[in-house]
Amino acid sequence: MKKTILIIRSTIYFILFMITAIIFCISAVFTSVLPSAVTFTTARIWCRSVMFLLRVCCGLKYKVTGLENIPAGKTVIFASKHQSAWETFAYQIFLRPCVFMYKRELAFIPLFGIAMIKTKNIPVNRGHGNKEMIKSLRASFAKRLKKYSVIIFPEGTRTKPGAEPNYKSGLSIIIQALKGVEVVPVAMNSGVYWPKHGFIKYPGTIEVHILPPIKASELSRDEFQTQLINAIEDEQKKLPLKP
Repeated sequence: MKKTILIIRSTIYFILFMITAIIFCISAVFTSVLPSAVTFTTARIWCRSVMFLLRVCCGLKYKVTGLENIPAGKTVIFASKHQSAWETFAYQIFLRPCVFMYKRELAFIPLFGIAMIKTKNIPVNRGHGNKEMIKSLRASFAKRLKKYSVIIFPEGTRTKPGAEPNYKSGLSIIIQALKGVEVVPVAMNSGVYWPKHGFIKYPGTIEVHILPPIKASELSRDEFQTQLINAIEDEQKKLPLKP
């Protein structure tokens, strides 16, 4: 009976989510000719509606600690654990103004891709790692960081709670050319309540822990990578692994 109720609640959420997604994607077309700030505002409204639907339909809330660790008055790179689609919505609410580094294929989704481009997110072709791509990414990061913080998932894809970490070297390579940049590690456990490839959303409270920044430009590539992994993974051990 309990699982049936969870399926019903998750189905109601999914239907309402799709309705809001269609509305947002259509609005993105109309706002594409307006300043990017308009699209950003529209996107945040949609993200807030998603959080509202999750709370009302699925009983899923969230709690953020460590906001005081975000350096005031400057842009940073947020390096976050990635366990579900939840963080792609929630981070736009409490980490703004931010842009994401995202896989390039998302830009080809009808209507939605327009919003991804208009909101200055950084596309990456995960199948290519040549020098030209790294050079292009460094230039994109440098340009975005003049106005926005950048959110990156250093493992490159969603991972299950408690799974063996698999951090890529991309971020450590990119930041070598970004003088003075600080990287803020973020630990979280969204996958406990919104499992990877799972339809059911479990009730509870997702925890997001924002950690003290790492002064990346003062470290070697290996030193930075080690500090980043240790910071996130040590904090992950403090988070619940079950709903």
